[in-house]
Amino acid sequence: MRIYEDLRLVQTRLAVLQNALVVVIVLLAGVFWHLQVVRGRYFKTLAENNRSRVVPIAAPRGPLLDRRGRILVENRPSFNIVVRPEHVEDLDDLVRRLSALLRVGEAQIRERLAERASPFRPVVIRQDAPLEDVAALEARHLEFPDVSVDVVPLRSYPLAAAAAHSLGRVGEIQKPQLELDEFAAQKPGDLVGQAGVELQYNRALMGKDGSRRLVVNSRGREVLELVREPPSDGPSLTLTLDQELQVVAERAFGGRAGSAVALDPMSGEILAMTSIPAYDPNEFATGIEPALWQKLTGDPETPLMNRVIQGQYAPGSVFKIVVAAAALEEGVITPRTSFYCPGHLAIYDTVFRCGRPEGHGMVSLHQAIAQSCNVYFYQVGARLEIDRIARWAKRLGLGAPAGVDLPHEASGLVPSSDWKMRTQRVPWYAGETISVTIGQGQVTVTPLQLARLAALVANGGHLVTPHLVKAVGRAARPDAPLDEPRLRPETIAAIRDGMCAVVNEHGTGWRAQLQSVEVCGKTGSSQVVASRVRQPTAHAVLPHGWFVAFAPREHPRIALAVLVEHGGSGGVAAAPVAREILAHFFQEQAAPKPKAPAVAD
Repeated sequence: MRIYEDLRLVQTRLAVLQNALVVVIVLLAGVFWHLQVVRGRYFKTLAENNRSRVVPIAAPRGPLLDRRGRILVENRPSFNIVVRPEHVEDLDDLVRRLSALLRVGEAQIRERLAERASPFRPVVIRQDAPLEDVAALEARHLEFPDVSVDVVPLRSYPLAAAAAHSLGRVGEIQKPQLELDEFAAQKPGDLVGQAGVELQYNRALMGKDGSRRLVVNSRGREVLELVREPPSDGPSLTLTLDQELQVVAERAFGGRAGSAVALDPMSGEILAMTSIPAYDPNEFATGIEPALWQKLTGDPETPLMNRVIQGQYAPGSVFKIVVAAAALEEGVITPRTSFYCPGHLAIYDTVFRCGRPEGHGMVSLHQAIAQSCNVYFYQVGARLEIDRIARWAKRLGLGAPAGVDLPHEASGLVPSSDWKMRTQRVPWYAGETISVTIGQGQVTVTPLQLARLAALVANGGHLVTPHLVKAVGRAARPDAPLDEPRLRPETIAAIRDGMCAVVNEHGTGWRAQLQSVEVCGKTGSSQVVASRVRQPTAHAVLPHGWFVAFAPREHPRIALAVLVEHGGSGGVAAAPVAREILAHFFQEQAAPKPKAPAVAD
């Protein structure tokens, strides 16, 4: 009996031991499964990184060239200071020592380290480091085994602000961009286009990154390079811009706010595009400082906005080109139709004033365009009515984007009776048409649209598509065929005669005269509401000054639009700017200024 009891005790103890062994085995199996399956990829990567590493080599973006092959945007070598934090034993100590050596705040370094997407990804803590910092770090490389210097290409803009809005800028890719298909190949930290041509043609400009496969020691230090795959540079983009004309256009404004754009009237190639005030895209190449970004975005002068394609302004008397074209095409007037201008017109229970208080007397269409007679066009607009004006304005390219190869182009606005009923739920009043007739009221345009309108008159009625890129690499952009003329030859001839009189027959644009080339143009002044003024001064409430032009009269080679914000009348403010641009284009830099006629602007 006792033997039986002793056997039961032994069996009980064996069962407990067996159960304990089973539990231990299960636990070990779970741990092994977790290490090999759940975290297997992590330890595999860690092991690989203990003996080899692939280091990417950034591919330079393609350069931007002007129409003559001169550099507009290029790449220069720069030095990035990089930390590989996975092997750092005391990260806080490393941060303190780097901060002292590089004169960079500890908080800035820690912020960069906190942003890393992977524990094995190197972190750039200083972009475009100065040579003295690179030399100091290389001299102490034994003290900083986990810090290295990478040579990377950096975007450089020799013209600085002179072409900032057309060329654009680059910057570190943003989170919303990573979700877009066009940036599918990019990863966090990559530099991509953020504005202008740099953004519009980002994919074309990007090269293919190369790589280096290295053998490294347990500290991550390079021992041997196994394989090197060199990067492929992005292709160059040849633009339609002329570098010298671009600089002249900016200088012609003398620091005043405004914009100018010049086109080839036959092809739509953009020869110059300037928007003032601007910014220096070089400040964005390595990541802009938060304080400077806040200054730029909060500036009431809106230096980041491309006024040529995004600024929407009342066109003023330049719109009379559209009204004249509509009236001639609709048979409301002929080139010989005349009206008497006493300096005002009483219509629709309102007295509308002319720009010349004493009036112009009896004027034909030719004289009305040359002297910018409001009363003449009041009469014409009342006969046309708003819907016919709107239809022809849209036919001539207003109220819709011009189709330029730049992002975020505005459409402007061409009002109509349907538009007002749809948006405001009230009918159109005939008196509103009178204001629209001289380019005031609700109608708005962009400078590019008005340059396109000037090109249409210059080329015989064809609506061209403005564009900035002439060739990608060696592949030239094919010339787009001209569409059918939007106006009859007789209409074009009458408007062209009037525009040439504006400059050459004592008209409002006489300040744009050149000595050897006949310039044809149209002035305009658009009123500015008080809420839009930049400063509460008398100058700030002056109207915007417009001038559109083409030259020469026969076989035109250039069409342009100039806007000087708060400059006053277009003849005084904008025509001289246009003259400087045209004088350079036709190589008349030393031409004397025109003599003032005996008539007022």
